[in-house]
Amino acid sequence: MAASMGMGREMIDWNKPIETVDGRAARLVETNIEKLQHIVYVYGKSDDVFLVDPEGYRCDDRAIYSKRQEPFIRNAPVKREGWVNIYAVHKTEAAAIQCRSQHEGVVTRFVRWEE
Repeated sequence: MAASMGMGREMIDWNKPIETVDGRAARLVETNIEKLQHIVYVYGKSDDVFLVDPEGYRCDDRAIYSKRQEPFIRNAPVKREGWVNIYAVHKTEAAAIQCRSQHEGVVTRFVRWEE
């Protein structure tokens, strides 16, 4: 994610996709650098706009105190995929070194992961 701030709160990376902590899609509308606030548009049953701080906590006047104590926005997981080459397992270091130079026993696999 992003660099950790003091007291266990993490900054949102506003250059990456965002979502609400309950999984609703969201997008950054505007950033007010002077007040360190971000306006986010949240999609759902009733689309709405919220004001959040750099760590993703609500700071708009409509938020009751308890809603300001928990994160509202987070970076959305990004799904990635690719191909990886796996080399054969060898019983000795000498055999592994020899294989490495010849690229024998290569196995190719498709992988997916989230960040």
